[in-house]
Amino acid sequence: MNPSTLKAALWIRQATDGVPAFNRRVAICYWGVKHVIVISMTAIVFVLDRIAKIVTLANIATGEQLVLWPGVLEIRLMHNQGLALGFLSGFTLLNLFLPIAVMIIGWYFLRRFTPTVFTRVAAGLVIGGFFGNLFDRLSMGFVTDMVFFPWMPWYICNVADIAICIGVALLAISLLFRPTDWHLKTEAKADEPHHSDSAA
Repeated sequence: MNPSTLKAALWIRQATDGVPAFNRRVAICYWGVKHVIVISMTAIVFVLDRIAKIVTLANIATGEQLVLWPGVLEIRLMHNQGLALGFLSGFTLLNLFLPIAVMIIGWYFLRRFTPTVFTRVAAGLVIGGFFGNLFDRLSMGFVTDMVFFPWMPWYICNVADIAICIGVALLAISLLFRPTDWHLKTEAKADEPHHSDSAA
């Protein structure tokens, strides 16, 4: 059992100490379901991104063009050595560590709040896209882009990029229109004594 799993098991054991066995099983299942959402979304995005890139690299030559929907969607293979829109192209180490730094900052921000299903789905999309592109950078030194929208001629992307954009958009929607998604964990803990007092 890895340390994180052992720590989670010990936390659940302590949190449910003195609680009937049935309720303890419910607590364990609830903990698993919460994390399954993020893990599942991350895995789905990563696998779809890998499949799209492998199929494209095997069948499309650099500069070749495959029109799937005229004027709307095309497949064009490009090796992106930078970030979005080729930004910082050629700065290999910076392109590797800058996304990692952004993910760490985002994690420190989000961990202050009690996550909901909505924010977990959004986070899973972003994390999956992050790992999809990180895998490319570590294994090949560049990111494989192939999705081209003729009505956005300045931008060519991949499945990971699309997932990140959707995830960030969902987080923005959550911040603007879903205030219930952003309860500080300290606020939740502060409410617990009030609940116990009212119950007494």
